[in-house]
Amino acid sequence: MITLHRLIVFTAFCIAAAAAYFSVTGIGKLFAGAAMSAMVMASALELGKLVSVSFLYRYWKIIPRALKTYMTAGSIVLIAITSAGIYGYLSSAYATVAATPLKMNADIQILDAQAKTLDEEIQRKTNRLDQIISLRGQQESRIDNLIAKSTTGSNTTIRTAQNSLRELDRTASALQQEINKTSAQRDSLRAKSLTTGVEINTNSDIGTFMYIANAIGVPLDTVVKWFILVIVLVFDPLSISLVLAYNFLKMQETKSVESKPIEDEKELPLYTPEPIAEKIELVEAEELTPDIPAVLDLPTEEVINKIDYNQIYNDPMPYYMNSKYDWNKDQRWETDPSAIAFKRYLDNKTI
Repeated sequence: MITLHRLIVFTAFCIAAAAAYFSVTGIGKLFAGAAMSAMVMASALELGKLVSVSFLYRYWKIIPRALKTYMTAGSIVLIAITSAGIYGYLSSAYATVAATPLKMNADIQILDAQAKTLDEEIQRKTNRLDQIISLRGQQESRIDNLIAKSTTGSNTTIRTAQNSLRELDRTASALQQEINKTSAQRDSLRAKSLTTGVEINTNSDIGTFMYIANAIGVPLDTVVKWFILVIVLVFDPLSISLVLAYNFLKMQETKSVESKPIEDEKELPLYTPEPIAEKIELVEAEELTPDIPAVLDLPTEEVINKIDYNQIYNDPMPYYMNSKYDWNKDQRWETDPSAIAFKRYLDNKTI
């Protein structure tokens, strides 16, 4: 049957084991020169941390102050080390996965820069084309005026103007071709940039984080960094909390057993002494002790105090029913249900 304390201890073990694995692996990567030794050391420290917090919780009120202070500080430092190891492990895993998208982001920036340069070149050529078109219009007007005022010697001027007009047309045509070619290059770069961006957004490894980054308008690295920090802040502290919760439940169970009222006293075989006169056979005084007088009809009080009940009764008397048993010095009764019941019987009888 799955009980709450079993579920808690199982969950605490799973979370603590996962945290230990991430932390130990992260520390091993940090000290790659002696990775195995560092991982063994980190594993021992993880176990020591769990044992320390359990010990502190159970015996906080009675352990010496110096030991309490050191173990508390050590546990806090170990929690910080574990969290740092987890952060390093997750950051390394993200860096491995995000290497390709980051390279693709860099490619997008390069493509956008190249497209911007081509835009500027297109704008310059377009402005030049506009100037040529304007000059061509002026040249056409000049030729029309010369034709209208045709006189002797004006034919040479008209031919020169027409040659200039044809040169402007060739220049304009060449500029237009260059503009078209540059525009095609720019459009190709932008298309490639958009395709690369779609590949990044649809990447199954970091697609979710990319959507979040785009939604809140922050860089992808920032989103992942804060997400890892949130995991670190709840990972190892949660495992410690569950370990403490398990210790709390065990202590509560122990207290409830000690303070539970006797509801089934009838089922516990309690010792009830029978009258001494009906149980003791008459014996000679010499067989008991030399200074005890002979037992007649009833034993004297001195005789009763010196009787060894283990020799009188058929069944051996339990240790806790001995009249000389010291309940304060001998702690065996605290884990013996029959002794606990008998102690309550005595306490109730005294009251």
